[in-house]
Amino acid sequence: MAEQVVVISARATAFTAICEECSREAPDPDWAGASFAAQLDLDLDAGVFLCRRGHTVRIRRARAAASAATEAA
Repeated sequence: MAEQVVVISARATAFTAICEECSREAPDPDWAGASFAAQLDLDLDAGVFLCRRGHTVRIRRARAAASAATEAA
């Protein structure tokens, strides 16, 4: 499986995301089994979280993602 990366807004501290691996393993029409909630403090631009089933999901802030794209160019 490819690395999972979720981009959240620059000012978000709490979020709910969908684990793509979980959604492939057990498709659920309402996404309840594949979603997870987490928090990322404002002073952090990225983090690594585990979904309920232990899959790794990388979280990046929108400003950090934009900076990384600029640096790569």
